Amino acid sequence: MRYLLFLNRFELDLNNLFSKFKKLDSNATFKEDISGLIVDANLLVEEFMDFQEISKITILFKNDWKAFSFKDLKEDCLSLCQKFNVKSYRVENKFHNKTKISAKSLYRHINPYLKHEGLGFDENGDIIYLEIKKFDKDLKYRLSYSNNNLWDLVGNPLNVDLSKFAVVIENPTLVLEVSDFLRLCWIFKLPLYVVTNNKPNFEKILKKAKEETKGIDYEKMTLKIFEKLPSEYSLIGFSKHALNNEKDLNKVLKQLDLGKNKIAFVFGDDKFGLSQETRDKLNYCFRLTPELKKPLRGSHALSYVLGLYVNSKL
Repeated sequence: MRYLLFLNRFELDLNNLFSKFKKLDSNATFKEDISGLIVDANLLVEEFMDFQEISKITILFKNDWKAFSFKDLKEDCLSLCQKFNVKSYRVENKFHNKTKISAKSLYRHINPYLKHEGLGFDENGDIIYLEIKKFDKDLKYRLSYSNNNLWDLVGNPLNVDLSKFAVVIENPTLVLEVSDFLRLCWIFKLPLYVVTNNKPNFEKILKKAKEETKGIDYEKMTLKIFEKLPSEYSLIGFSKHALNNEKDLNKVLKQLDLGKNKIAFVFGDDKFGLSQETRDKLNYCFRLTPELKKPLRGSHALSYVLGLYVNSKL
C-alpha cells in the first residue's frame, strides 16, 4: 500500500522515523514529498495512528501525478469512491502553486458528477484529497483517500464544559496582549468582550493583533467591543492587591457552578491593571500565585485560572 503521510510541525528526525517504520515492515520504502512523506509498506493504516510525528494519513490513488483535465478528474474521483466503498464524501483540495483553476470550479465539476452516480456530499464524509500542481507548463493532479479518523489525528481532547464563561479585557493597549487573549479565547471557545473608551484606537491594535495571530476563524469567534461591562455576567476580576486567593476562587466557582450563573473573568491592561470604576463593579476579586509583588500578565492569568478550573473537573 502506498501512503501519503502529513507530518506534524516540530523538530523531527526522519531517519529515526524511518527506523520505526522498518521495525513494522523491514521492506518499507520512504520518499520525501511536497506534502509530507510517501511510504510504501505492507502495513495496515491503523499501524501508523500511534506515531505522534504524523498529523494526517491518506492512501494514494493510482500512485502518481496525472495530466489535468476535468473529464479525467471526475472519472478518477468516482473510481476512488468505488475502490474505497465511499458512500458520502467531501473534497479537500490543495493548490501547490498558482493556477487559473479555482476551488469553486473544481466543486462545480466534481459534485454534480458524483451526485449523478448516487454519492452525496457530507461535511463529515470520507475525504477525497485533491492536489493540483504546475510542473513547468504542465498542470497535474493527484488524488488520495482518507476518512475523518485518519484526516485529523489528535489525542482524546478534554471534554470540560466552559460554555458559561466569558473573558473581558479593559482598555488593552498592547498588540501582544490582545493577540494572546485572542488565541486563548479561540482555543477554549470563549467569548471575548473588550471594554474601551477609545474604540478607534483599539480597532487599530486589534487589526495588528489579528495579523500576528494565525489560524483563527473570526467569523466563528465571539468578539465584541463595549463601553461598559456586560451586565448579564457575574464578574470575577484579578488584582495583586486583592485579599482573596485561589482557594477562595475555587469556592466561588463551585458555588456559581451550582446555579445558572454566567461568569466573566475580567482583566485589566497589562500596564495599569483594572480601573477603579471596574474594580468597584466586580462581584469578586482575587490575587493569583504565591508572588505578591510581580503580577502575571493578563493572558497568563487567564491560562492559570482556566487550568485551575479544568483541573477541578478532571
